[in-house]
Amino acid sequence: MRKAPSLRSNNGALQVRVRLDGRDVFINRLGRWDDPVAVARAQAISAQIWSDYKEGTFDRSLLRYTPLVKGQQVGLLEAMQALADSTHNARCIHAMRVVKGFGKPLRNRSDVEDFVRWMQAKPLANRTIAGILQVCRNANPSNRQLFTYRLTLKQRSVQSDVLSVEEIGMVLRDMKEQEQWFYPLFLLWMSTGLRNAEIRGLTWDCIRWSEGELLICKTLRRDGYSSGKVAWAPTKTGKERVVPLTPQVRETLLEHQCQMQEQGLYEKQGLVFLSPDTFTNVYDHLLGRVWHRSLQRCGLPPRRLYAQRHSFLSHALAMGNSPADLAQIAGHSTEILLKTYAKPTGRVKLPCWSA
Repeated sequence: MRKAPSLRSNNGALQVRVRLDGRDVFINRLGRWDDPVAVARAQAISAQIWSDYKEGTFDRSLLRYTPLVKGQQVGLLEAMQALADSTHNARCIHAMRVVKGFGKPLRNRSDVEDFVRWMQAKPLANRTIAGILQVCRNANPSNRQLFTYRLTLKQRSVQSDVLSVEEIGMVLRDMKEQEQWFYPLFLLWMSTGLRNAEIRGLTWDCIRWSEGELLICKTLRRDGYSSGKVAWAPTKTGKERVVPLTPQVRETLLEHQCQMQEQGLYEKQGLVFLSPDTFTNVYDHLLGRVWHRSLQRCGLPPRRLYAQRHSFLSHALAMGNSPADLAQIAGHSTEILLKTYAKPTGRVKLPCWSA
């Protein structure tokens, strides 16, 4: 540390920035940038850190300098609880429960190493452990380096989930014969590459029939505390986008709308896809059962439910569509789209010039 920590504004929230080992770490929960009392408290924390550093008593975990809330120091579990309450994200809630199950404070590197060994002995997969440590970093950004741990992760190729054109045809024909209720959903999924929460939250008023396109502006997400509760949320990127429909998909959706009207299930702003048993929203576990049943009947190896999105984007990219256009449809950046889905084909067309 070459100089005293500085104060900074993060969208109006006051932070103390500490430079450690060439990296910035932050102390949060200090109040607003325009609050003189909060600024004074932050300046005192900065001065204390600098004084301790010069005297050789500096606490590298920064826990000693964490601000007091209601007279108590904000620990990792409290921060994880606040993150879970604000997001209701299932991964955050699972990570919080695992940390609670460990039952010991995570104050230094040795504690984190014991925590990782404990999770590996349960056993939890390294990818799951990495996700839990990521939640710990997100919940406690002022001490992120404490939860940075090198794990060997088995990289799963997106291409392993991609169905061939023939396999997609087999699955859709099987769905049309054996899973008539879900056929429109999976045809739309295979033809647009929507995210799971986007297709769950698709409503009739988001279908622009005359233009032949969908407006994707919201998602329907499961409440992490209860599998029976869902909540509306913005898209993953927080932005709206328009997704074109093929004539086949448009006609299938019109037939599905007529069927819903005949059964008294159609509402102008209601969900497009409902569970056949409860006539409420569909959910991933239900769709996963339908998906795997169809794959099994077709004699195909198991694939994740996300294979519909991967298959659509991979084939659409291989057809020569503009990566920028596909990225806009998928809600990706062009860089991520190319990095994830663009794979060498061995077929290169070279320009030929006339002289």
